[in-house]
Amino acid sequence: MKKTLLPIFILFIGAFALQAQKQETLRSTARNKGGFGGLYFVFSQANGDAGGGAGINGAFIRNDWFFGGFLQAESFDQRRINNSNYNPGLFTTGPWVGYAYPSYKLVHLYTSLKIGFGGAVLTRQDNDPFDNDDFSTGVIAIMPEIGAEINALPWLRIAATLGYRSVGNLTGLPGYGPRDFNSPTFGISLRAGSFGYR
Repeated sequence: MKKTLLPIFILFIGAFALQAQKQETLRSTARNKGGFGGLYFVFSQANGDAGGGAGINGAFIRNDWFFGGFLQAESFDQRRINNSNYNPGLFTTGPWVGYAYPSYKLVHLYTSLKIGFGGAVLTRQDNDPFDNDDFSTGVIAIMPEIGAEINALPWLRIAATLGYRSVGNLTGLPGYGPRDFNSPTFGISLRAGSFGYR
């Protein structure tokens, strides 16, 4: 009887070990559903003038991918055009997709792509709404980024990224050429929500 039970016991322990190994693998490859909202800060330039801004975003999670949207506003150092001082700005919103892997690790890869539709503006410093001397134009911006993210808390993640902003359809802004809003970027991102791990 003992000779019969011993192989069964060994097989049971082996099957349990294999199942535990499989679950650990599944955790890192096909893991979860969830969602989050976030706040981020971005630093860049326009035609050599330093600037930056902030944005909000939100997305749902599927495995290590996330899909959502964003809203972002940036401003840059003041420019003097036609003997007047102007404040340049860039405003975009649109779809956002990203990838974090392996996201259950304390520190992991973080990359994303924003495709933004919006406008570039020059607002006169006096901000008189009746003088009709502000300038604006519609733009399309493509903004990839890559960096590292840390799981600060079960519900909070913080990322630091480097990226690039490519702006198209930039016309009609005095003092700016069609590529003057293209720029390297540095970003700090905070995401809060449900990321699937317990």
